[in-house]
Amino acid sequence: MPVTLKPIDRDAWQQLAPLFKDYNYRQLWDFGIACANRLDAVSEHMAVYEGAEIAGMMDVRIKLVPFFKTGIAYITGGPLIRRGREDDRDRLRTCLNALVNQYVHTKGLLLRIKPTIGMESWNSMIHDTFRDCGFSISKTIKPYRTLLLDMDRSLDDIRKNLSQKWRNNLKRSEAGTQPIESDCSVESLVRFSGLYDTFRENKQFDVELDPKFYIEVQRMLSESERMVVALCEHDGVLISGHVSSLLGDTAVNLFRANTKAALSSRVSYRIQWNGVLRAHEQGCQWYDLGGIDPDNNPGVYSFKKGMGGEDITVPGPFEYYPDGFKRILVTSGEKAFKFAKRFQA
Repeated sequence: MPVTLKPIDRDAWQQLAPLFKDYNYRQLWDFGIACANRLDAVSEHMAVYEGAEIAGMMDVRIKLVPFFKTGIAYITGGPLIRRGREDDRDRLRTCLNALVNQYVHTKGLLLRIKPTIGMESWNSMIHDTFRDCGFSISKTIKPYRTLLLDMDRSLDDIRKNLSQKWRNNLKRSEAGTQPIESDCSVESLVRFSGLYDTFRENKQFDVELDPKFYIEVQRMLSESERMVVALCEHDGVLISGHVSSLLGDTAVNLFRANTKAALSSRVSYRIQWNGVLRAHEQGCQWYDLGGIDPDNNPGVYSFKKGMGGEDITVPGPFEYYPDGFKRILVTSGEKAFKFAKRFQA
């Protein structure tokens, strides 16, 4: 059966992408374009076909190294191939071979892929398939490590699996009177962004893509694609907020921010639990708690660990280099122009 890699338009993308269980915010049409624009790159939305049947989809961001006829073709959160069927591995292999042929052998680019998250059996399959297709693991970008919460059970079971401290703090916060309001509006994300800026300044940390970036993406997204924003006020003052994405079979915790008032009243636990409730209501199978760094951020790690998720490290990122002199050029160019870190969102 012939395999083809073809561009796909926005309407077809938005119709077909939700059919894949591993559809995620990084593969939103508007997210990919916004990420490409901030780096003066281009975004190519592609689909791999086996005959007339679609095998997978992927947003490929291409950044050329200045002065050199080479660069990087980058896929994050893709390719989308998961249907929960036995042929997931075969379709992944088909997609990888098509991508290598197009972007490495034909265009002479470094192909770098950060695949979708999954449980251990999925991650093992991902690792083995990339290896079999000739990819190596990146030496320049750290793998993504997170806690993955199993949502395919009752809320009572999820709550029982919380640590004793987490359950106690959640119960205490539920005795409070501060209401939590959730919606997908741009206005709510704008309000959260202000809270997050103060939170980040107090905690002295930085992120590559902050809520301001997501505000502009949120404006372009359809209602079903938008991030969910939960906010909590006390006496008219915003004290806690949470932002999540509910696409495919895996919800993702994107941001959270709290004031001292939220921490003392334990509202931070209730607003995080609110994200679990929304993901469970949506029918998500997993909840990605948004990354962990036990060594450099032990407090956040302890908070998330108390929710009972499984410690997961996503395989990769994986790379496939062009042969010969172009490999040297793209490696040297990436270091010289220092866009490796910014090109991994």
